[in-house]
Amino acid sequence: MSPAERKKFRSRMWLYRRRRKDLTTEQQAELDELLETIPALQLAYFFREEVAEIFDTAKDREEASRQLEELRELLADQPDLLKFFALYDRWREGILAYLDRRETSGPVEGINTKARVITRRSYGLKNTDSLWKRLVLDINHFGSVARRSVADLHDLARSVQARFRAYYI
Repeated sequence: MSPAERKKFRSRMWLYRRRRKDLTTEQQAELDELLETIPALQLAYFFREEVAEIFDTAKDREEASRQLEELRELLADQPDLLKFFALYDRWREGILAYLDRRETSGPVEGINTKARVITRRSYGLKNTDSLWKRLVLDINHFGSVARRSVADLHDLARSVQARFRAYYI
């Protein structure tokens, strides 16, 4: 690719990362052009769309499991995509648990990431209270964009702090 083509390609990759239903008509046309230009991306893109649709529309674990098995049968000749099903088989219960309450571990993962970043930024801190104050400040900002209230996050963080306090003394 020429430098201009590479720049155009990179500018369209964000379309590839979005769900088709969230794109405007012109963005969908750009995505279609990208997928026509690089046909190898088509299968992966539509596979991801199909899996996301299953998790958006399945009423329960059984329905999602059945739809995923049907998708597996359709893709039996695609070894790269069958790697997904190997991962799915290994973590089936955890993956399907999403359908019980339609909740993810995203908020907890976000707090864990914040804690790791703060710990790295706070290298050499000996006092757990200073580390804790930094975590609470970051979580308070996180509370403005999270579904759970700041009070819920504080309760969760207090329980995590109580559980791991012995490691920081």
